[in-house]
Formats: sequence, structure tokens, C-alpha cells
Amino acid sequence: MNIIVFIKATIDRNAPLGPDETFPGDRDDKADVMTNNYDKHAIEAALQIVEKKGDGKVTAVCLGSDMADKVVKEAIAMGCHEAFRIENSEARVINFFSVAKILAAAIKKIGTYDLILFGMQSYDYGTATMAPMVSEFLDLPTASWVERISLNGDKINVEKVIEGGTRTIELQLPAVLSIASSGDFEEPRYTSVRRIMKASRTKVPVWEIDKLEAGALDTNVEFTKIEQPPARMEECVVFKDDDVPVLIDNLLSALKDKGLNLGAYK
Repeated sequence: MNIIVFIKATIDRNAPLGPDETFPGDRDDKADVMTNNYDKHAIEAALQIVEKKGDGKVTAVCLGSDMADKVVKEAIAMGCHEAFRIENSEARVINFFSVAKILAAAIKKIGTYDLILFGMQSYDYGTATMAPMVSEFLDLPTASWVERISLNGDKINVEKVIEGGTRTIELQLPAVLSIASSGDFEEPRYTSVRRIMKASRTKVPVWEIDKLEAGALDTNVEFTKIEQPPARMEECVVFKDDDVPVLIDNLLSALKDKGLNLGAYK
């Protein structure tokens, strides 16, 4: 079982952030750069699968500047068998569509794989679109926000989060998954000081974007401003009647007044 896990270097949410510092490579202090925490759940999922299978390899891949080397080394310390970085200094490529093309090209370069895993989203932009886009480029089946995985020959059964619950589906391998921060992979493993020290001495292999045959890339993207979204104006209505039927009628009436379609309720 060969699994590729994509990890991302993000800026620590506790670090001060200015409008010109959206990319980890913009930071002067490497301490401000961290592994996107959601990606650690993907690493945990990959390691659990290989351990349960009894053989295989987990390869971690990161697109970023040399500031991201610490992220690659952390993946190795957690237990990934190999890891490398795709050089993207000075935020050469930040367009999400182009990033997906680069990651798909890296997968083709690796060649042998059964599963491709992502965290469910990133801490910075949080679009949760990278796994579906990569699966589209590779023409592979995909499932998002996966909590549990069970192997079934050349197929897998996955339990994924949906609104209001979960759903179990079967996918043909190879497949692309994004891993939820809940379920079987909720607690990424800690690593020992010895493994951390050993990983810190590891030389990170670097691949150049131009050698990945990713095709034409749109690099004409610029972030001009970062600002908080407008505050949401919510109105709280409290119903104090103790009679349940009356409470329900009052609630439905209030929803109807807001313009909601309540079907048969008049």
C-alpha cells in the first residue's frame, strides 16, 4: 500500500500577520511557520493504514519555499518513510488551480500509489478544494471529509462527514481522499525527541516546478488586501411558553415571518 500525503506550510495563527505576509516564505522567522494542522490527520490516516496492512510506504509532499523544510521534516519525524518539497520560493505559484496541476504532476512523477490523502482544508485560505481538483486532473474517484477507512481488496469503504451525519461509500483504488479532523484519525500521533532530532538532520530533497511537466501555469495572481469579513447581525428570539405545541407553533410562525418555505404549514 503506497500512500502519498500532501502537507502544507502555513503561518502560525498566533503570529502577527500583515497584508504582505500571506505566504510562509514572506516570514523572517521560521518559528512563525507551522504544518497545517489538518494535514497531520491525513498523515495519521496514512500511517494507520500502512501499519494495519503490514507493508507499504507513506510519502509526504509539500509545495513551498525553504521555510517549509521544517514541515517536511516534521512529517518524517511522525513516521513518513520519505518526503520532499516542491520549490515555490517567493510565492511563484499561489493560484489554487495551478497548485492542483503541480500536485497532480508530482503524483505522476512518483508513479506508484494506491491512495492520495489531503487534510480536509488549510488554515490559511480554507477552500477545501485541493483534493477534488487533483482528483479531477488525475481522473480518480474522490471523497471528502473522511472519518474512517477500511480496505476491501482493490477497493476501500470510507465513512465521510455530511451535513447532519455521515455516509459510507465504496471507492475503487487508486483514490483521492481528504481526511476529517474527527473519527479514527482525530488524534495525530506524537513523536519522540529521538525521531525529531533524527529528522532535523535529514536533507530535504527538492523538486523544481519546471521539471514536473505540469503544463501552463497561471502565475498572474496577486493578493492586494486581507480584511475581516463583516460582522453577522443575528437576532435571537426566546420563546418562554411551557406548552410544547404552543412553542412549536410560535417557532414555525416566526420562521414563516422570515420568509422560509415551510411546506404544508399554514
